[in-house]
Amino acid sequence: MTRLLAFAWLALLSNSAWAERCIAIDGDTLVCNHQKVRLTNVYAAEMNQPGGSAAKRKMQALVHNREVGLVTHGHDRYGRLLAEVYVDGRRVEQADIGPRAGRGSTWGADRHVYVHAAQPRKAK
Repeated sequence: MTRLLAFAWLALLSNSAWAERCIAIDGDTLVCNHQKVRLTNVYAAEMNQPGGSAAKRKMQALVHNREVGLVTHGHDRYGRLLAEVYVDGRRVEQADIGPRAGRGSTWGADRHVYVHAAQPRKAK
């Protein structure tokens, strides 16, 4: 059992990075070590929408002077690193930031899809 846990921990670490310092850009985006990071499991209002400033304040309070870990999942179409964020070993969840205020029916989930390398297609 101990070997299984050690293997799982090593697998997690191979796809992760520990950030020295992070600041909140908004409720679902950080800058860690001069790189923009988009949280994959948190959706917050934009700064110009209702709830945006509150979401940013909550995110900043979570990461301020804390050990922040990133489990990366590639990049989005804007070049941001997509990652699950861990603060002091605990994953940041939607409940930590608040409801998706301001998102409503105009929110486009397709904006944050993973970018994969293009696969060549077979000609028919």
